[in-house]
Amino acid sequence: MSLSLFLLASCTLSAPVVTPAPAQDPPVRVWFNYNGNYALGDRAKVYAKSVADGYLIVLRADASGRVRVLFPLDPQDDQRITGGRKYELKSRAGREAFVAEDSSGPGVVLAAIAQSPFRVDRFVQDGRWDLRALAAGPVADDPEAGLIDLVQQMSPSSEHFDYAVQSYVVSEQYARRLYPYPYAGAGWWGYDPWWGYGRRARLGLWPGPRR
Repeated sequence: MSLSLFLLASCTLSAPVVTPAPAQDPPVRVWFNYNGNYALGDRAKVYAKSVADGYLIVLRADASGRVRVLFPLDPQDDQRITGGRKYELKSRAGREAFVAEDSSGPGVVLAAIAQSPFRVDRFVQDGRWDLRALAAGPVADDPEAGLIDLVQQMSPSSEHFDYAVQSYVVSEQYARRLYPYPYAGAGWWGYDPWWGYGRRARLGLWPGPRR
């Protein structure tokens, strides 16, 4: 073997192996129990998680276009959450986030995270969320676009926000087998065999005000 061929073979054998970079978690996630497939009357659990510390708001639009705020429960409550921590969003009674009771179509939940608090004053009346103001936009026609528009109105004009969208479905005919949840003492969240992502997940970033 000539010297040039020997050097070429050596370079080929010593070439470094390139491994793909690990996939990064999205800035914010939102998901359900039962994988977003509910029987009429089910109690829906909603979870949220962000990569970094920030300010969170979570909105739900049902099939009829009615909007509810899942987090924070009251407008004056703290919006700040800790990055990397899984949050279960509770109702005012401290139970599951909502009851699945509208089987006329899919519902949508949107979670948005920003580095500054969301400005919610225009959607508040007497210290509570103003449901008429929340439902005043085109939510019934396009729930996802309507919820994004609401969050845009709440966000500081100079900042973007990251968001994640999940849809869920309520069915009167959906039959469910019941599984017991093991329990390991006070403060343990338990195991949910239906834990996972919902029927449709979308992630996005809102760059700021429209020009």
